[in-house]
Amino acid sequence: MHPLLSILRAAHCRSTHHYFAIDALPLVETDAGVRLTKTLLRHHDHYLRGAKDPDTRFRDFQNHVVHVTDGYWGGAPRVAHQWYDRLQKYLRTDRWTDAAHAAGVLSHYFTDPIMPLHTQQSGREKVLHRPIEWSVTKSYQTIMKMWDRDQMKIVFEMSDQPGWLGEAILHGARHANQYYFPLMDTYDLGRGRRKPQEGLSLIAKQALAELFGLAVTGWARVIERAAADAEAVKGESLPSPSAPLAMILATARVPMRLWIRNLDHASERRAVEALIEEFERTGELKQNLSAEVDIVHRVIKVHEDEKVWKKRRSQLQSDRTEIKVQGIKVQGIKVQGIKAQNAASDLDQVKATESKQDAQTEREPLVLPFPTGKEVPVNVRYSLHLQDALVDAPSIGPRTADRFTAIGIHSVHHFLKADPGTMCDELATRWISESIITLWQVQAKVMCSVPELNCLESQLLAGSGFVTRQSIADCDVETLHKAVSHYAATSAGKRYLRGQSPPNLADVQSWIDNAIRGGTAHQGNVNKAA
Repeated sequence: MHPLLSILRAAHCRSTHHYFAIDALPLVETDAGVRLTKTLLRHHDHYLRGAKDPDTRFRDFQNHVVHVTDGYWGGAPRVAHQWYDRLQKYLRTDRWTDAAHAAGVLSHYFTDPIMPLHTQQSGREKVLHRPIEWSVTKSYQTIMKMWDRDQMKIVFEMSDQPGWLGEAILHGARHANQYYFPLMDTYDLGRGRRKPQEGLSLIAKQALAELFGLAVTGWARVIERAAADAEAVKGESLPSPSAPLAMILATARVPMRLWIRNLDHASERRAVEALIEEFERTGELKQNLSAEVDIVHRVIKVHEDEKVWKKRRSQLQSDRTEIKVQGIKVQGIKVQGIKAQNAASDLDQVKATESKQDAQTEREPLVLPFPTGKEVPVNVRYSLHLQDALVDAPSIGPRTADRFTAIGIHSVHHFLKADPGTMCDELATRWISESIITLWQVQAKVMCSVPELNCLESQLLAGSGFVTRQSIADCDVETLHKAVSHYAATSAGKRYLRGQSPPNLADVQSWIDNAIRGGTAHQGNVNKAA
């Protein structure tokens, strides 16, 4: 195996991502991991191509980063989980070349946030990002030797909880972020332009040596976990392809790989020189700004504009004691519980229906019902009961349900009783906010209270502001259809519909009929479910 690794390092690796993907393989220690390593080496061309595809094919640079100082903004954890799932699917179905490619792609999303320049953003980085990365690539062997020579012991332990991969990426990014400014402050642009290896200071190289060790060690642990997970599901060991065949293929491709690497490096050198020349001439970068930096900065600008808009909107609503959504006073839900896009935006319509809906809400406040001893009539069937597993509730898939299970939320009943803010804190997951949890609770309550309502219908009704069974039962079909159609046209409504047609008048009428029919059965459903 080691001669093959030497060939791949010497001729096939053209970037830091290639080197990380290869240098992690000798660090794999488990038997299952070694078997997967042999598969990756057998299909090394797919593995190495995958390690660069996020840059060259996908170009989704906003998903390569985790900006620690901006609330861990960035899509790396989410996309890494997606590619891990793909890797598992390919391993379980014996699609070895696809598995090797998926592993390479995953290695990119895992290791990129462990590099300092992908953990924060600043104005100077527009100029320095590409030259620094060029210097790092050309200095890779020297930096790795520093790590080997220092015999730095790195222990990278993975959690057994759901979301372990994303958490590992976030921890790596947090550690790397402390070197963000030291790396830029000590970089010598002039020397790096003449000779890339000399642009990095000794301090920068020592810091990078530690991060290189963290990246390859962490990726080795991910390979071990992926192999163990695949074998556990398959019920059998992964194959162990022979190394000689892979070595023959790798050796035969050496001349072509060397030629491609020389072309790549020459092209990158010209790009760096053009970037520096434009900056020295104009004091800014336009023509030669790298796509990676440009895309990330553009997406961040959109992100910042959204935060300003949300803050302004929150200030406008802060003096209201009750939220009025589509004319319904929703009691006990915080301002962010139902967002603007989840409600009709026409304030004139809200005022016109306000008095009628206020009376409805007074009769049926949004609180968790308690058992009354009534039985559910046999002709009234509910799609969701309180004793059902949380995964059956609207908007909550298997992986999200696993996250709630980890904090003791197993059923719909537990979910509706729990405080959204407490659940948000315990989940400690950036993309599941308190407002999202509150909206999910409203959707689940609507589905529990109206017979035969499915997940999509509950999502549309809750998003339209109809959050109680009584408000649905008392509404006329034209008003309800108009409100739901308005919401279905928003970005949130389209995400729920996923290409389906919005409900028609007949569909909406059936919701109203079911809400009326379920009036006497609602408490019985709750009692039976409890």
